[in-house]
Amino acid sequence: MRAARREAAMWLTVAMLGLAFCPSALAETSPTGPARRSHPRPRAVLLAHKAGVNAIAFAPDGKTLASGGADGSIILWDVAAREPLAVVLAGPRQGVSSVAFSPDGKILASGGGDGTVVTWDLARREPLGLPLVGHAQGVTSVAFSPDGRTLASASDDRTVLLWDLAARRPEGPPLSGHRDWIAGVAFAPDGKTLASASADRTVILWDVATRRPLGSPLSGHADWVVSVAFAPDGRTLASASADRTVILWDVAAHRPVGAPLAGHQNWVSSVAFSPDGKTLASGSADRTLLLWDVATHQALTSRLFGAHRRGVTSVVWSPDGETLASGGDDKRVIFWDLGREATSR
Repeated sequence: MRAARREAAMWLTVAMLGLAFCPSALAETSPTGPARRSHPRPRAVLLAHKAGVNAIAFAPDGKTLASGGADGSIILWDVAAREPLAVVLAGPRQGVSSVAFSPDGKILASGGGDGTVVTWDLARREPLGLPLVGHAQGVTSVAFSPDGRTLASASDDRTVLLWDLAARRPEGPPLSGHRDWIAGVAFAPDGKTLASASADRTVILWDVATRRPLGSPLSGHADWVVSVAFAPDGRTLASASADRTVILWDVAAHRPVGAPLAGHQNWVSSVAFSPDGKTLASGSADRTLLLWDVATHQALTSRLFGAHRRGVTSVVWSPDGETLASGGDDKRVIFWDLGREATSR
């Protein structure tokens, strides 16, 4: 996964998605009945990327999903139809590492191995100006602030940049504090705090206003920290690690809440809270996903599931909380209908 995020060269072109895609190859839809509690099944398996899917994101209205691939493409999917929209946005030739929608759904940001960030006008399907240039190495993660005015980008160069999107320039110097490459960033729901996850095995919480760390780094993982996500109330942070665990952190107290969540057999690549904050989803290089009860810190019974043929790289919830999407190194995007599964205790 890291290799795909480090590779180079951004091409600022927009290519039409031709009829070469066979609809039957793009969506493998499961039967319409409810998923079994003992073994959730995918509602749709979407195939269009020519290499692994590195990142996925739902639009705020839940109608569109963006996927960024190691093939250098960004595909916009019609969630209801389970098929691509009529465009493919061309990103870095050797891989798109991260994608994120602005809060109003009008802009898509993408990061790649050439160290730049591209912002896309989704109405016109074209880049908004020139790429944002500031990192010395590949961009690994991008995240919009809740008000949509600032974009955070993390990099292999061990820094985070906060971009003023109106001015299209960094808001001050880079945030520097990690001792190794940074794999993920996430804003707190109130926009006042930014979390960064690093291969130095720590998470740093940053005060966005002062641009300084809030206390000492969060230390608890035994290997790279590769993904972070805030709960909707902002009080809890989840961190995923190559040590095969997830840690839930009390943001105010700067300490873990209970023991690490252990259940995966390989590194945990991505974590995401459900919109109601009651369930945490984790995806792993072991090809599976797990659902966790946030209140009890227990894995939901019989909820270890998978349909990916290679490692899971990214997991996201739809805004209504009824669908979980996962992307994988097997070139697939999978939709899971877990509305009943996630809420049935």
